[in-house]
Amino acid sequence: MKRRVESLTPYPFASDFSAPEGKTRDTVQMTTEELALLLADAQASGASIARNDTLAEQADKLSQASADLKQVLSSIVDLAAHLETAAIDESDRADALDRVRRLAAVVIEGQADLFS
Repeated sequence: MKRRVESLTPYPFASDFSAPEGKTRDTVQMTTEELALLLADAQASGASIARNDTLAEQADKLSQASADLKQVLSSIVDLAAHLETAAIDESDRADALDRVRRLAAVVIEGQADLFS
C-alpha cells in the first residue's frame, strides 16, 4: 500500500512531558528531492556499515594468520637451536640446519605476501 506524503508537523516539546494539545496528523510531507536524498543517505550508510564489517573481519583474519606465522617461526628457531646442540654427525647437522633455514625463509616470504 502506497501513501502520498503530504506534510510534517513538528512535535511540541513540553518540559512536563505532557501530551501535545491539538489534533494529530498521521501524514508526512516531503518533496521528491528530499525523499531521494533520504534514500541515498540510507543506502550509503548501509553500504558503509557492510564495508566496515567486511574490513573488520579481514583484519581479524590477518591478525590471526600473523600470530600463527609468528608461532611457526618461533618453533623453527627452537628446532634450529636443538639441532645445533644435538649429538649428530656434523654433515647431518649442517644439512638439517640448511633445511630449517630454507623452511624459515619460505615462511617469512609467505608472511610478507600476506600483508601485500
